[in-house]
Amino acid sequence: MNTELNDMISWVNENGFKIKGIEIDPEKLVFEERVKMNCFYCAKYNVSWKCPPKIPELDYSRMLSEFERAAFLYVQMDMQDEEFEIVRKNSSLHLHQAMLSCEKWLYQHNNSTALSFIGGSCKLCKNGCTPGRCANPYQARIPLEALGINVVKSAEQYGIEIIFPPREYMIRIGLLLW
Repeated sequence: MNTELNDMISWVNENGFKIKGIEIDPEKLVFEERVKMNCFYCAKYNVSWKCPPKIPELDYSRMLSEFERAAFLYVQMDMQDEEFEIVRKNSSLHLHQAMLSCEKWLYQHNNSTALSFIGGSCKLCKNGCTPGRCANPYQARIPLEALGINVVKSAEQYGIEIIFPPREYMIRIGLLLW
C-alpha cells in the first residue's frame, strides 16, 4: 500500500473506524449491464435518491478512468452472533461513514475532486428516503452496483473474495477515487 493511502487509512481508523484498503487501477473495474439490471429488481429502485433511476445518466466507466488514483476500501464484519440484516445495515453504515472520512482527509490534503461510491444502497436515513428529496445530499453516496460495476469480479482481481451468501462474515466494499 502506498504511503498516501496508508496514511489516510491510519487516520480514519484512529478516528473510530476499522477499514482496510488496497489501491486499484480504475481501468480494471468490471462493468456489466446485468449488474445494473439487478438494481431494477431491488426494493430501493426508484425509491432511494442515490439509486437508479434517480442517479445521473453518465458514462461511469469513462468518468472513473479520469481519476489518477483509486482504492477499494472495505470492512469485514462477523455474522456468527448477529442476524444477517443487522450486519448488513451496520456494515453499510460503517463503510459509508469511513468513506466520507476518507473524502475529508483527501480534501484536507489538496484533493478537491475526491469521490466515493459505497457498497450497497445508502442507509443514512433511519426511516428510508424522504419522498421529496434526499435528506443528506452532501453525505449520501451512490452504490457501486448502480454504476454497473461487478464488485465481486472487480475485487477478486485484488485478492478480495466476496462470497454469497455470506455465512461467517460479511465484506462490504466501496470505491474511493482521487
